[in-house]
Amino acid sequence: MSSSYTLHTPAGSFRAFKILIAAEYNGIDIDIPEFDINAATQLSPTGKAPVLETPSNNNGNGPVLFESNAIARYIATLRNDTALTGNGFVEAALVDQWCDFCAHQLELPACVWFYPVAGYMPFQKAAYDKAKGD
Repeated sequence: MSSSYTLHTPAGSFRAFKILIAAEYNGIDIDIPEFDINAATQLSPTGKAPVLETPSNNNGNGPVLFESNAIARYIATLRNDTALTGNGFVEAALVDQWCDFCAHQLELPACVWFYPVAGYMPFQKAAYDKAKGD
């Protein structure tokens, strides 16, 4: 599927992986330029990445999407034949529930574990212990 999707994301961002996996399953090409924090900050109303620039509409500018789950859901729904978002309302809700579960129950505790190792935040034993329990 030809497109002009551009994903602004830092290299190795786990938040971008879900977007790129949906794109791979749907055969959608996404350009990933070298990350420029200033470009991402200007494009996203939250000032955070990832941010997806979508193909232009009739007015010459397509919408810019932010938040990784919303972007992944958008990419997953571009092709109905792959059924990445399920077939029907119930299956779509089942997919959404697992995406939400991962975002809140897995990604957050994993970040508390990983970010100190990567140098993104100082190690805090109480937060680490709570994340380990979660």
